[in-house]
Amino acid sequence: MPVEPRFRDQVRCLVLKDRRAKALNDALSPDDRIAFNDFLVSVAAVLLVPRLGDRCGIEDIAAFSDEVAARHRRERRPVNEFVVEEILREIYGLPLLFRRFPVPPAAVSGAGAAILRYLTNTDAGVAAGIDRILDTAADLHERRTRP
Repeated sequence: MPVEPRFRDQVRCLVLKDRRAKALNDALSPDDRIAFNDFLVSVAAVLLVPRLGDRCGIEDIAAFSDEVAARHRRERRPVNEFVVEEILREIYGLPLLFRRFPVPPAAVSGAGAAILRYLTNTDAGVAAGIDRILDTAADLHERRTRP
């Protein structure tokens, strides 16, 4: 499934710390949010594999999730580390934490944004290479969502 240009724009704004990111996020309908979250997972995957490797164990995922959540708490941007971990488990094909009760889409958006903010703040190459990252993520997204 092709990525909507506004989703790419929203991620670009988030990474480049453009104030429009919040307005774009607030404008998502419930169905749009689910589609956006699917793309957000693809973007996170593109950014995480170079950092955590192609294969990542549960302990590494939990540690990284804790690191992201701790950084955001210090910035007074609380995020649920279990939702961060859920996204990472999806990326790495590990059993999900929330099988019986799915995570609310808004919580997935917040956790995905926290991952992107963390990676952007710890690696200047993310902002510098955002167009290449978005292109790679769009390709991955289309492969992941192909019927």
